[in-house]
Amino acid sequence: MSLRQSIRTRTIDRGSARSDWRRPHLVALTALTAYSTGVGWQAQAVSYPLFRAVPPEDFLAYHAQYDEAIPLVVIVPGFLSFLACTAFPWTRPADVPRGLAGVVAGSGLVSLVSTVAWAIPRHDRLDRIGQDEATIASLLDANLVRSLALSAGAVALMVATTRSGRPSRTTGSIR
Repeated sequence: MSLRQSIRTRTIDRGSARSDWRRPHLVALTALTAYSTGVGWQAQAVSYPLFRAVPPEDFLAYHAQYDEAIPLVVIVPGFLSFLACTAFPWTRPADVPRGLAGVVAGSGLVSLVSTVAWAIPRHDRLDRIGQDEATIASLLDANLVRSLALSAGAVALMVATTRSGRPSRTTGSIR
């Protein structure tokens, strides 16, 4: 074996060992983002509209209970998904196209910004003033943006997951 072949072999071997974590990461991120997408649509169709059904005098207590109930099922997975999607261009498997990774990253960034800059302030306002139609409507708008972005990211990740690891016409002979 020549020096050139030896270097090439070590480079290919190192590359595959380095990327061993990337495929499971992609699958886990796909599942996490699909979960967060489902939570977003559930909030859009059920949780947030039900804020309007709570009697105004009971709303502050109801919203406080809501705030206590959501950290482990909504907040933690949501923020993990937003951040991991945003970082996906740097963690993607090599066979995932950059454009697809960009869609995933954009979905994470839009979800993060719409949550931090729009949805959280609406929840804080509801905690301060109680039930307010304009605030609930704005919360629904923020959540719609987030849910649409998450949906785009989840679809892109599902496409990436189904295509990743399969030999392509151009790389099939190399693998």
